[in-house]
Amino acid sequence: MSLMDATVEFQTDLNSFSEGIVIAHDNSTGSLVIRDAEGIHWRGIEDHIEVIDLPSERAGHAG
Repeated sequence: MSLMDATVEFQTDLNSFSEGIVIAHDNSTGSLVIRDAEGIHWRGIEDHIEVIDLPSERAGHAG
């Protein structure tokens, strides 16, 4: 499943978390790039995030 354009929560340091949008996702490696509200890019792996909202869910509830 692609996480492109998903809203996710990710850990920025030991006790801090932030939200952002997935702007790149490699299904084969699980790596991704997230852009936060300030435009900063974070790189990590999908096992270290929590999905808040998927684009496919938004489309399914429209209407």
